[in-house]
Amino acid sequence: MKDSETFLKNVYNTHAPHYNTIRNWFHRFEKDDFSLDEKDRSGRPRELDLDKLKHALQSDPFQSSRELAVTFGVHHSTVLEGLKSLGMRKLFGRFIPHHLTQANLDRRVDDSITLLTLHAGDRWLDRLITGDEKWVFYDNHHRKSQWVGEGESPQDVPKPDLHPKKVMLSVWWGVDGPIYWELLPEGKTITGDLYTTQLRNLKKAVDRSALKDKKVYYQHDNARPHVSKQVKQELMGYGWNVLPHPPYSPDLAPSDYWLFGDMTRAFEGRSFNSRGAVEAALKQYFASRPAGFYRNGIHKLRERWRHRSYVNALLTTGSVAAGGISDDRDTSEEPEEDPFTKKMKYKRRIVMSDNEDED
Repeated sequence: MKDSETFLKNVYNTHAPHYNTIRNWFHRFEKDDFSLDEKDRSGRPRELDLDKLKHALQSDPFQSSRELAVTFGVHHSTVLEGLKSLGMRKLFGRFIPHHLTQANLDRRVDDSITLLTLHAGDRWLDRLITGDEKWVFYDNHHRKSQWVGEGESPQDVPKPDLHPKKVMLSVWWGVDGPIYWELLPEGKTITGDLYTTQLRNLKKAVDRSALKDKKVYYQHDNARPHVSKQVKQELMGYGWNVLPHPPYSPDLAPSDYWLFGDMTRAFEGRSFNSRGAVEAALKQYFASRPAGFYRNGIHKLRERWRHRSYVNALLTTGSVAAGGISDDRDTSEEPEEDPFTKKMKYKRRIVMSDNEDED
C-alpha cells in the first residue's frame, strides 16, 4: 500500500488520495468489493431529500436550519448544504405599517376591478390628478457601507438627530408633471380646513392648465383630512370623478410608489440651510425629471390595479383564472370559472354599460 501511495503521489501530486483512503480501498478489494457506491453506515443519514426540504420551507418559511435538522434527523451542516442547493437565503421581511384584514383584501380587489373596468383604454389616465404629502428633510445624509482595505477601519459617521428639521410638502401632479405644490408653514399639519384651502388653490391651477373644461379624475389616499365631510363637499362642487382608494394601499398611490422614492434618492447626500433652499431644490427637481417620467408613473396604475386584484383574489378565493376577461370566448368546454373572474366580468358589464371613454 505504501508503494501505491508513492505511485499516486508521483502521478497526482497534491491531488493524490490520503494513505487512509488507499488502505480502506485495499481492504474492500481484498473482499472482492469493487463497488464505487457509498455503504450505509451508522449515525445520522448524510443525504437529504430536497423535495421534502422544499415542501417544509413552503409550509413554514420561518423555521431555523437547526429546527429542520431535528425534523429530518440529519446533521445541521447537511441542512445548510441542502438549503444552498435549493438556492435559499434567509432574509428579514420588510416592515409594513398595517396588517391587512380579509375585509381590506376584499376592498383592494373590488376597488382595483372597478378602476380596471372604468374605461376600456388608458387615455383617461391622462386626465388624472393625484396628490399626497411628504416630509422633506433639511439634512439628507444617511449612513452607508464603505469599501476599506484589509485591517483598515471605516470612517465614523455621526448619528442623525432624533428630531431632524423638516418641512411638509403637498404636491398634486399628472402626466405632464406637477400642477400645484406648496410647503406648509412651520408647525402646521394637514387638517380638513387646510386641505380644503389647498384644493381651492389646486382648482385655480387646473383651470389655468390644459385640463380646463375636461373631465378630471382625482385620486388621493384615505388620510382623515382627505375624507372629511367638508373636503367631500368641496370636491363635489368641482365635478371631478374621485377614484376609490383602498385603505393602507400606498402601492396603489403614484406619489408613494413613484414620485417620492425618486425624490428621496435625488436628495440623498444634500443639506439645505433654509426653507428657501428647499423650495429651490424642489423646483429644480420637478423641472429636471426626464421626458415621460410623470406619464410612466401615472400609467403604471393600470398594471398595479391588475396585479393587485389578481394577487388579492388569489388570497381571497385560493385560485385565480389564468385567462383573460373577454365575454366573447367559447366557454362551453371550459371548467367553471372561479369567483374572481365572475366578479370581474360582472363589474365589467355594469361599469362599461354606463361609461364611455372620453377624449
